Amino acid sequence: MINDNSRIATVDHEAIQSWAEAREARPARLSRFEDEQVPGRIKFRFPGDDYPDEEGLSWDEFFDIFDRERLEFVFEDIADEAVENGNLYQFRPREY
Repeated sequence: MINDNSRIATVDHEAIQSWAEAREARPARLSRFEDEQVPGRIKFRFPGDDYPDEEGLSWDEFFDIFDRERLEFVFEDIADEAVENGNLYQFRPREY
């Protein structure tokens, strides 16, 4: 796990799943983006999200794509509860 004061990067499956489940997020995959096929593009679906170009994934399917694409999960370490959006994250290629 890499921590640069405000952002944390990890490839640890348990840490990623715990982060998502604490926010009631479920793994999903974008099937299309602006009329383009985007196989393998993963994301989290939060409560209230309903996008027609997404399909739900099991955690095994999600982490299979995550590892195959050599991604890392980067999220904001937001300790201030006054911050409205504690769901800031991204998947990016691993730097190591």
